[in-house]
Amino acid sequence: MIVFFDVDDTLVNHSSAERSAALLFYGQYAGDRAMAGLDGDTFCTRWHDAAERHFATFNAGDCSYQEQRRRRIREFFGADVTDQAADDLFGVYLASYEAHWALFPDVLPCLDALAGHKLGIVSNNSLTATQRKLRRVGIAERFGVVIAPETAGVSKPDHRIFEAACQQVSAPANQCVYVGDRLETDARAASAAGMIGVWIDRRGESASPRDGIVTIRDLRELARRLKG
Repeated sequence: MIVFFDVDDTLVNHSSAERSAALLFYGQYAGDRAMAGLDGDTFCTRWHDAAERHFATFNAGDCSYQEQRRRRIREFFGADVTDQAADDLFGVYLASYEAHWALFPDVLPCLDALAGHKLGIVSNNSLTATQRKLRRVGIAERFGVVIAPETAGVSKPDHRIFEAACQQVSAPANQCVYVGDRLETDARAASAAGMIGVWIDRRGESASPRDGIVTIRDLRELARRLKG
């Protein structure tokens, strides 16, 4: 059995890092007109919403990875912000965001327990950003293959990105597991592509399994499920 993982909020606590970095970014620019009328919590919510919307345009192929970052900055600081100024502002946020990257406590025990399995990554982030994140948190060497929109030509939930992952490891889909924190984009999409879709429900959103999707609350459950 080959096991593929999503990264953000599956292996790395993206939400916590994003919020911590956004609060620091807000504090640094609280006096700017861009922050007028916003408190820290409101800014964090709007920053997250902007990230989701503009990142979706990158995943749809409507803009470059760098451009979606610039659009997020311009949403707060104005449409007249130059590319360089937008890059510089985003760089301030990015440095803090990267400094806050951390694995969930269940990740290393899970990966250790799966040492006999081939492991891979399927992410909607850029290949460069994904590889950088995996290296930064010290688990890059655990994964033999990393699939991203640039390598597959499509993004999740398109079935072709999961098919590309299976092809990369020369394995049929029914011999591949995919674990992610988003029920629709990750677990159901992987299942629709023929893989064994696993939803890591860290927030406890579901009290029961969903439509045959394997649901776990902790990654340490994964190894036990596979052994069973």
